[in-house]
Amino acid sequence: MGIETRFAYESFRPGQKELAQRVYEACLDGDILIAEAMSGFGKTAAVLSGALSAAEETGCRVVYACRTKRQINRVVEETSRLQGRHPFKAAYALSKFDYCLLRRRREIPPESFGWYCTFNVSNNLCSYFLNVTLSEDFDRLVSRALLRVPRHAELLRESERAHVCPYEVARLAMAQATFAVVPYQYVFDPKAAPVLFDRNAIDRRKTILVVDEAHNMREFFRGLNSAVITLEQVKGAAREARAMLMEEAAGSISALQRTLEQVMAERQGWLIDRASVLERFRKDHGTAWLQNLAFELSASSGAAWGSIVYERKLPSLILRVGEFLSRLSSSGRSVLVKWDDAFGLVDPDPVSGLGGCLAEFRSSVLLSATVNPSSVFARSLGLEPGRAETYEASAEPLVTVRTAVDTGTSTRYKLRTPEMYAKIADRVAAVVRSTRSGVGVFAPSYSVLGALFEMVSERVSDRRLVSEAPGLSSEQAEEVFDSFRSAEDSVLFAVQGGRFSEGEDFDGGAMGSVAVVGLALPPPSPMMYAEYACLKRAGEQDSYLMLSRLPALRRAFQAAGRHVRSPGKRGLVFFFDERFGSTAARELMPSWLRRDLTVGDFTPSAIDSFSRGFWSSCG
Repeated sequence: MGIETRFAYESFRPGQKELAQRVYEACLDGDILIAEAMSGFGKTAAVLSGALSAAEETGCRVVYACRTKRQINRVVEETSRLQGRHPFKAAYALSKFDYCLLRRRREIPPESFGWYCTFNVSNNLCSYFLNVTLSEDFDRLVSRALLRVPRHAELLRESERAHVCPYEVARLAMAQATFAVVPYQYVFDPKAAPVLFDRNAIDRRKTILVVDEAHNMREFFRGLNSAVITLEQVKGAAREARAMLMEEAAGSISALQRTLEQVMAERQGWLIDRASVLERFRKDHGTAWLQNLAFELSASSGAAWGSIVYERKLPSLILRVGEFLSRLSSSGRSVLVKWDDAFGLVDPDPVSGLGGCLAEFRSSVLLSATVNPSSVFARSLGLEPGRAETYEASAEPLVTVRTAVDTGTSTRYKLRTPEMYAKIADRVAAVVRSTRSGVGVFAPSYSVLGALFEMVSERVSDRRLVSEAPGLSSEQAEEVFDSFRSAEDSVLFAVQGGRFSEGEDFDGGAMGSVAVVGLALPPPSPMMYAEYACLKRAGEQDSYLMLSRLPALRRAFQAAGRHVRSPGKRGLVFFFDERFGSTAARELMPSWLRRDLTVGDFTPSAIDSFSRGFWSSCG
């Protein structure tokens, strides 16, 4: 079955067939392909067509890895559409937390859920899991899920009706599927990957891997290989242990706290000799004290029955400290750092094993809307020169975008004065007033977002303004999204790199203009210093570009493309920060942003004139 037949739509958009063909060839040849295509290009449909065609010819599976649940949902929608045209077995999986029916009986913090699930299953306390081997409906649910990928809520309802674990339905469906959509963790996390590959007997050598939003991979691995604990959290864990009648553990945690406070006070600078700290614990408490404490806190077996049976508070801080101590006492290569009242364990080269991981698969396709420069992108993922090929899908003439870079504003930390915030708010308000349809405003951080939302709200009173907040659940995020879509001229405030700035579709006329405020550079930290030092030792000359500047620019460019998600779309993009006007930043902009670019000091009146001129030219 060729790529045309495998395509989910009647015809290809410009550039889609070429991308599908290149993916098909790479998968046949066993290559690692880095593919770049702008937001709204339709990468998913094109890549599915190429990868599934190659998988059929080679007898392979396809595993499609996504960073967020929203992105998984987008791929699942394309999969369902394709299944309607050409039936094939497909499945997807989220985290266990998303599937658990047992936790509906009480509120379970996500950080405690892994412990909660393991304890219930291993002690035969979860009837949904026990019923998997007893229910006659289980195999029927799996078969139905394979032939028509169900919506998440539908799978939960059907599984609850049959009283079986929906996670096990999804896991077994993945074992039988020729195409599976999963979060990054099921491919790259050593703790989660065995669920997909080992338990389901999936051979990586007979698997084509597709990684969506691949520009996020280094950040993902950084988080995967890092751990942070504060002294306040250690104190809280001791209080938690005493409340759960774990007196011996509480005493050990207090001893741990005293030692960490001494280390914090004695050590100068941000880098701490990890070996000397471990030796100190051995000298003060004995050879196996730290490992035993880590195991006791991670298992929390002494408090488990009381916590679950009598519905007491679950040991969230205890588990967090236990996880940190497990990493501290392991033989890993993480370095120990400190700042303020916190300790961190960080792998200074988080992507060192990625190249070897990708090599285990038949072929790998890494997708992104922002790759330039491709050589730095490949090095940021630890890929050796020549190890991966790069393909840039042409965006011409998909969309019409006019871009303005305002050099009169900046979110540099030292320039974040009340006067500067007022100037930015005035200009964002001008964008809103001069755009009849919806507007997206993307800030570099939640602190800037909150201040900007409040100030623009004072300046714009006749529009619906909705804002993202930190820690939103999927349900709460959907409410924000629905509120934005409820009026044609709503204004959405969100953070760059957040759930609304990547992988979210604002179709039709939902959003006509986008204002990208500031550059989301990561704040200096000992965790970042460790990576810089590692890259410097390896002879990397572009470490700042790789770790700070490029990720920040990519977040900005991803946000800028939220409103141009379909062919023929017209839109305005405003960058409010003089740093976007530099020659280096402009050279790194995607071609669709550079095509019609104006740089200058855009006063509110200039923004009004610029916007109205663009919209009047659109007819």
